Amino acid sequence: MPEEEMSVFLGVTRRDFLKFCGGMAALIGLGPGGTPQVAAALEALAKRPQVIYSSFQQCTGCAIQLLQTRTPTVANLILQQISLEFQDNVMAAAGDAAEAQFEKIVESGDFYWVIEGSIPTKIPEATTIAGENVADRAKRVYPKAKGVIAYGSCACYGNVQASRPNPTGAMGVGEFLRTKGGIPDAKVINISRCPGHSEDMIAALSYVLVTGKLPELDAVGRPVFLYGKTIHDSCMRRGHFEAGEFVETFGQAIAGDPRCLYKLGCKGPVTHAPCGINYWNGHVSWCVHNAPCQGCAEPGFWDKFTPFYEQLRTFGNFPAETIGIALGAATVVGLGAHAVASAATGRFGRHEDETKGGER
Repeated sequence: MPEEEMSVFLGVTRRDFLKFCGGMAALIGLGPGGTPQVAAALEALAKRPQVIYSSFQQCTGCAIQLLQTRTPTVANLILQQISLEFQDNVMAAAGDAAEAQFEKIVESGDFYWVIEGSIPTKIPEATTIAGENVADRAKRVYPKAKGVIAYGSCACYGNVQASRPNPTGAMGVGEFLRTKGGIPDAKVINISRCPGHSEDMIAALSYVLVTGKLPELDAVGRPVFLYGKTIHDSCMRRGHFEAGEFVETFGQAIAGDPRCLYKLGCKGPVTHAPCGINYWNGHVSWCVHNAPCQGCAEPGFWDKFTPFYEQLRTFGNFPAETIGIALGAATVVGLGAHAVASAATGRFGRHEDETKGGER
């Protein structure tokens, strides 16, 4: 039997590579005909485009997700082809040597910048790198980058640091640059979720490499092709939701009851993210397999969606007590759960008037 042809990526066959490219082409909206374009763009990664990865105010969870995997996938292997020129969690260099490398790449102007973590604005010295606070670093380096990706909900919206009372004045990178950084037209691709997902990163980078431009972003800076639908849209429990069939206790959920988790506080109907498409843990599972979605991809979810295990009081115009029956009736008259979910933008919930995570 002839040996299978290999791709330019070590350990990836040509067949598996093209299969991955086909899925990526569909994900970014090019359809099956876009497979050659995606393949060409990702093969360009073999030339090792330079990436610097900065850690601001964060817990390192996104870096761990990106750098570690139990099951190597094509996406992980492609990420290995990026010339990661600076990543303070894993690089051997430290101190002046590490900073010299960072500055060398920045001055080249030929790099993509990935940022994990929020920017403290009330206490700028809360996060300082080599004597420079990250607010100043963001303002200085942003104009020199070929593209900037805020990776994980902290970098996108401030996340837990921005929840009340937000003592550091934590803000997402894009919001900071536009409102306090003096760059009102700053364009930052937000890859939210807590932690961020490596395949979202590959998808966003693929889009930029294939099209030469930023993807269409939603109102909170996320790529529409990834975050254009709610968790509810791709949830395997959705049929039970529309039939008014709900898990009532956590014991039932842990026991594998397939019914909807809405009554246990699931925020899937108002959370926009591709969790149900690309899964976690080597494509094995995702949160809703065992527990309700907590809405970690949405701005200010720590304040808007807490208590996490209390059900949303409203879903569109329907009271929670009659959600199953009401949506069943709505479907009959053509409104349907999907229409209601599409109308929900992440601002519905217990605290509809609280659109910010904490005091700015």
